[in-house]
Amino acid sequence: MKKNKHISIIINKFLEKTASPEEIQVLSAWIKENPSAYKDYVELHYLITRDKNKDEAKLFKTELLSKFDNLFNLKKKNRGWLKYAAIFITVLASSAYFFLKQANSNTKIQEEITITLGNGTQEVLNTNTSSIISSSDTYVAEQDRTKITYKAQNIDRNDKKQSLVYNTVNVPYGKKFEVVLSDGTEVYLNSGSSFTFPTAFYSTGERHVELTGEAYFSVKSDSLRPFMVKSKDIVTQVLGTEFNFSSYPNDDVTHVVLVEGRVEVSQTDNPDVDAIVLKPNQKAFYKASNSEIKIKDVDVSRYISWKDGVLYFKNETFYHIAKKLERHYSVSIEIKDETLKTERFTGRFKTETIEEVLQGFQRLKDFEYDLEHEKIILTQNKK
Repeated sequence: MKKNKHISIIINKFLEKTASPEEIQVLSAWIKENPSAYKDYVELHYLITRDKNKDEAKLFKTELLSKFDNLFNLKKKNRGWLKYAAIFITVLASSAYFFLKQANSNTKIQEEITITLGNGTQEVLNTNTSSIISSSDTYVAEQDRTKITYKAQNIDRNDKKQSLVYNTVNVPYGKKFEVVLSDGTEVYLNSGSSFTFPTAFYSTGERHVELTGEAYFSVKSDSLRPFMVKSKDIVTQVLGTEFNFSSYPNDDVTHVVLVEGRVEVSQTDNPDVDAIVLKPNQKAFYKASNSEIKIKDVDVSRYISWKDGVLYFKNETFYHIAKKLERHYSVSIEIKDETLKTERFTGRFKTETIEEVLQGFQRLKDFEYDLEHEKIILTQNKK
């Protein structure tokens, strides 16, 4: 749920047991007057399924909305309605307490988005302001909050006085960032990613960049200068297209999903093997264990939803879901319940707190969670 500053203060006072009855009533009224925010909360918790049909998901949603309406109807029939509202807010406050405690813990180790310049110096990219990036007093790029745009320019390959200068943008867990390259290519970087690129490309020949993590590319078309994205395991070559590239160090699979256009995918350390050509709505994936690139047809929306702040899982094990939650929320998750690791879920989340997400999964799988030493621990229910 969205909270304004005033409501946040009341919640904090409630947690400290200093909120007055009037403040509790204000918080209760706010909940009642924000039905759309509450409906989003319901969607988050109950439109999560393990291959459940739509009718069942709808039933879950209707059930909770009905309970919510009944709670506030007590106001008209019973003078003691505030007591019940206070019980409801206690649940909300518990969630807020977990979130605030988690946020305070993360503040101590909070990383910032950084850029490493060609001379090796590293600077923090303050996403709350705008600034100019320069090299030797020469304008190179302009940053506007969560986006940096490089000056449109090329370098003459035959000019011995000029050479490529590389920058590296590092995006920590819990954040995202956009880079517009000098050729106009747009790159959306997901949490936990590192992207290395030249401040300007050569006017002829290939355009090379390197990625660790995940990014969505919208490549500026140039038939004379193929665009090459290199990761630890595979290389993707394109002329002008849109695709998602994922290559996290702690994932066992590297994959490329093509949205539109045409790409060629090959192994980084085995260039002699013929490249595989992808069509739109196809995924090329590589496992180091079998040293082979394979192709399958996919629903691309599942792979690019992160760009819009949405977590989308489709028949995925909770072990892999937990990795995505760690990156998205900048938290550490340890699963001590072995059966939970292999449990498969399908669901779509909007950007909400990590605790709300976990409570949603608890609707389908019986487990407990706790915050211990800045880590979320998931265990079997002891009841």
